[in-house]
Amino acid sequence: MLNFNLSSIFYLIPLYFLVIAPLLRQLFPSDPAFAPDSGYGSLYDDEDEDTSIQLNPEVLSLDDGVPVTCDLGSDTYRLHIFAQKPLVIYIENFLSGPEAGHLVNISLPHYTPSTLYSDSTHENSPNTTKRLSDRALLPRDAVVRCIESRARAFQGWKPHLYIERMWTQRYNVSGHYTHHYDWAGTARGRGGDRLSTFMVYLAAECKGGGTNFPRLRRPRDKKWCEFVECDGEEGNGEGGRNEGVTFKPIKGNAVFWENLRADGSGYAETWHAAVPVEEGEKVGMNIWSWYQPPRGRW
Repeated sequence: MLNFNLSSIFYLIPLYFLVIAPLLRQLFPSDPAFAPDSGYGSLYDDEDEDTSIQLNPEVLSLDDGVPVTCDLGSDTYRLHIFAQKPLVIYIENFLSGPEAGHLVNISLPHYTPSTLYSDSTHENSPNTTKRLSDRALLPRDAVVRCIESRARAFQGWKPHLYIERMWTQRYNVSGHYTHHYDWAGTARGRGGDRLSTFMVYLAAECKGGGTNFPRLRRPRDKKWCEFVECDGEEGNGEGGRNEGVTFKPIKGNAVFWENLRADGSGYAETWHAAVPVEEGEKVGMNIWSWYQPPRGRW
């Protein structure tokens, strides 16, 4: 009798995995929002709009009904997949030359010293040992609105994703920003967080000034040397060591990366810095995509 029961169990095991378990998954699907690294689908399933969420138009570029008409051919950029987890994409010609020049020009009247956010005081304050640059909040003219639209389209017009108001950053000689994250770890609950980042280069008549990721692997294929430092002379990472990868500042090009996993936790690999400018001037632009989940999504 015991042998019969054991043999029955032996035959039931493959029956469970091949027939019963798939059937149960069809009948009782689990919530994909809590599956790590399961992709955007777990974050952006269709949901009813949560009208109780208050969105700040001074921080986010919200839809205000102003029509946007962009030049034909303005989205003729070229993509290169650099890494998959986290997703990092290098974008050639994300901005045209005239677009980049326009953004540099409209920034000039608005520059103020860049600041750091302090968790203890909840205020922004300058700290030139960590961040030395000037920044300018861009007015939402037609060109800026087209770039906002381009950034949303690049990510598939995902629901509950908002483009933050865009800032330019101007780095003169010695200008830098030490290693930091763009995400804050506030995604769970109803805090929202920066899901992704575009680092766009608007002017790059400089030596140095690259964007360093010490926790990303430098690729072996020499074709990447067009876009990243390969000579071993620049791109110092943490502790002054030459490590990770440093993207060169090239006018009109951009680096895009995901900051958050599907469960809302941040990628440690996105630790990055603006390497000091040695000569000349660099102007960059941040495009941050803010994900504000409906109630109870994370």
